[in-house]
Amino acid sequence: MPHLGADVAAYVDGQLSDSAMRDAVTHLQTCDECEKAVRQQRLLKSRMSTVTTPGPPPALLASLTELASVPPQREGWWTRLARSAPFRAGVVLVSASLAVIGAAYVVGGGAERMGDEVAPPYNRYVEDFEGRSSARPGDVITAAAMDDLSEYGWACHDVLAGDLRRVSGAFADGTEVIALSYSDGVSRLNLFEQAGALDTDRLDGFRPEQLGRSQVWVRHSEPMVVTWDDDGTVFTIVTDLPVDRVERAVDELPGGSQERGMGERVSDGLDRMSAWIGAA
Repeated sequence: MPHLGADVAAYVDGQLSDSAMRDAVTHLQTCDECEKAVRQQRLLKSRMSTVTTPGPPPALLASLTELASVPPQREGWWTRLARSAPFRAGVVLVSASLAVIGAAYVVGGGAERMGDEVAPPYNRYVEDFEGRSSARPGDVITAAAMDDLSEYGWACHDVLAGDLRRVSGAFADGTEVIALSYSDGVSRLNLFEQAGALDTDRLDGFRPEQLGRSQVWVRHSEPMVVTWDDDGTVFTIVTDLPVDRVERAVDELPGGSQERGMGERVSDGLDRMSAWIGAA
């Protein structure tokens, strides 16, 4: 049987015919290239399953519903004086614009945590870092595959914190975790990424801290462990770097709970509101 090629996604989704599925299973037993393509497709599907369109906040829906029940105000003399069409159109336009901007600011302030809660095996990650783990190394991720993963939202940087170069990459825990190793020849940093939201109830020994622009959880030990989530991905760093260089590395990765300015909040809110209108 030839390589799966364009049928990789159909195989992962179970959309092939019974005979084609059997042929594919047989082929995957002897073809490393197709087996890796299937693994990568499953990882991508896991990533995309955490991305959802946020719904409107209940408070906003309630306030919009109440607008129809508010009785009209009695007109004052100045309202009757300013009955010209241009004046009324201007007032309506300004009021509507301010209302939309205000609603967008409120909506844009909500940061949803996407995906199932996960608790990374921090102690095993430390054992891996120190070379004390007997676990079998994961399947190697090629440089080309890392480029593809980066396009799909996984942070597989070539360099971190200025001069930490990526020396290896592998799938760990089956296909659930991307494990990357960086080094400058003296210090090392291991980075683990998996789909989901961080289970903050299982962070014994960690404390919340602000590193650069991100709110993270830190366990000050040897080596240092830092973990956080962002946009449906949990990141964990294990390293012997000093804190200032760890902060730089965190800043170069997708950040958690970043403080945004008014313009960014309004822009994000308008995007969410447009999504709601499009889905209605």
